[in-house]
Amino acid sequence: MRIVIVLLILAAVGGSFFYWLVGEYPGFILVSVGSMVVQFTLWTGVLVIIALWLLLRVLMSLIRSLVMPGMHLTKNWKVKQQQKNNRLTYQGLLDLAEGRWTSACRQLSKSAADSEIGLINYLGAANAAAELGNTEEVDRLLNLAEKADSRNEMAVALTRVRLLLNDGSYAEALPVLQDLYGRHPKHPYILSLLEKAYRNLKQWDQLEKLLADLRANKVLDAEGLYQLEVLIRGAQLGQLANNLDADMAKNKQNLSDLWGRTSRKVRSAPSVVANHAALLVQVGEAALAEKELRKAIKNTWDKRLLAAYGQLEGDTAQRLKIAEAWLKEQPENADLLLILARLCKRSDLWGKARDYFEAALKLESRPETYAELAEVLGRLGERDKSLQFYRQGLLEVMANENHAAELA
Repeated sequence: MRIVIVLLILAAVGGSFFYWLVGEYPGFILVSVGSMVVQFTLWTGVLVIIALWLLLRVLMSLIRSLVMPGMHLTKNWKVKQQQKNNRLTYQGLLDLAEGRWTSACRQLSKSAADSEIGLINYLGAANAAAELGNTEEVDRLLNLAEKADSRNEMAVALTRVRLLLNDGSYAEALPVLQDLYGRHPKHPYILSLLEKAYRNLKQWDQLEKLLADLRANKVLDAEGLYQLEVLIRGAQLGQLANNLDADMAKNKQNLSDLWGRTSRKVRSAPSVVANHAALLVQVGEAALAEKELRKAIKNTWDKRLLAAYGQLEGDTAQRLKIAEAWLKEQPENADLLLILARLCKRSDLWGKARDYFEAALKLESRPETYAELAEVLGRLGERDKSLQFYRQGLLEVMANENHAAELA
């Protein structure tokens, strides 16, 4: 009741004030449109504007009441659709992690088009298709991934390259990798994939150029870089040996250039020393090769170095004498005993060769040792023993093959 009284009082005061304004400030509004002129008082215009504003508000409320139910239904449908896509994506990623490739590919590709993370869906589906060996589907899904989010083309390109490398398609992956490397030369993952491609394609010169970036961006640790450098230099020496020029001076210069850019640490690697020594012999530097091998062998009794020393041409008697002196330091070195036996064979010292082969067999059983001992026994006229060792060597070969098959 009090509120009603207050409202009536306010209405009376407001009306009186409005009446005073109308009397105090009569004014008028003139609207002219072409030849038509409309004139009315100022306060009539104010009332008209207020009435139009109220009418507009009523119309807006009416339209909202008619449209909102439909908008609400549309919103609910979109929410349900998104929830369905989320469930499909979740199940697809779970299937992908559990190795259910067919289900993962179906679920992820089905939900990709309407998903907020369509790129992820397509990439996951492509990985699943790759596991199924469906290369056409992989290409289709990766193309859709590129269209789904062109801003992240590197993710698609890297996925494409990784799948190609996993499939052994190194030549096909290389151009894409080189393009990525040109645009992102410091990206560790791109560098690691490019290193893998070059290594499997045996592009040793390109791989050597990549070493600086691999080191600067810490793609490999110190030991990994060293092993890679050893692999590269050994392979390059092998390539040079297989492609010698008719001009021996040119061969020597090529070898000198290659050896000149080899670090001291890599020069001391047994495999590199052995390859370098073999190439020195081919270019007419047998004396230098023997000197290098003798020095390396004194530092490390590596079987590759010993084998290279045993294969040298030249003064066999002198090398046999040196190797027998080494035997005093390494009396139970099976590799050294094999080299001594072979040097004796080359010198037609069949009895000493037999002794050294038998001593080597006592330390380590190898098929090639059995075969060479059987040959020596044949030379000495011991046919039965020779056949026995040939059979034993074949059994050893079969045992090694079976063991390798079990490991595989």
